[in-house]
Amino acid sequence: MGAIFFYVFVYFVSYYASAILNMLTVRPLITNRYIAAILPVIAVGLTHAYMIVASPPPQDQDITVLSAILTYVVLPVIVVTVGAIYFMFSQKNKEEEEAREREEEEEDDDDYDYDDDDQDQQDDAKSDNRQDTKDTDKNSDNSDSNKTKSTEQKDGTADSNEDPK
Repeated sequence: MGAIFFYVFVYFVSYYASAILNMLTVRPLITNRYIAAILPVIAVGLTHAYMIVASPPPQDQDITVLSAILTYVVLPVIVVTVGAIYFMFSQKNKEEEEAREREEEEEDDDDYDYDDDDQDQQDDAKSDNRQDTKDTDKNSDNSDSNKTKSTEQKDGTADSNEDPK
C-alpha cells in the first residue's frame, strides 16, 4: 500500500511541476499534463524495478523477485496510469459541458437583451423602409407625369410655342 502512495506522490509532483513550467514559459510547452506526469512515474518505476532485481531479497520474507516487482512496481504504476487517464477524460468532458453551457447562455442572453445597438438597428431598418417608400412614390409620380405628357403629344392638345404654318 505504501508503494501506491509513493507513486501517486511522484505523479502529483510531476503534474504540478509541469503546470509551473507552463506558467513560466511564454507558450505552454506541455499541452497534456495528465499524460506528461506519467513519464516520471514510469521512470521511477523502472529505477525501482532495477533496484529490486539488483539487490538480494530480504532473508526473513519468503518473496520472489517477480512477485516483488508485480506488487511494488507494476501494480502502483498501473493504478496511477488508470487514474490519470480517468481524470484526463473527466476534465475533458467537464470542459466540453461548460463550453456548451456558456454557448447556450450566450444565445439565451442575446434573445432577451435590449440595448442601444438593437435600437440603432431597428431605427436603421425603419429609415430604410421610409426611404424605399419615398423612392417608390417619386417613381410613380414621375411615371404618371410622363404618361400624361406622352398622351397629350399624341392627341395634339399639348401647348407649344410654335405656330403651325
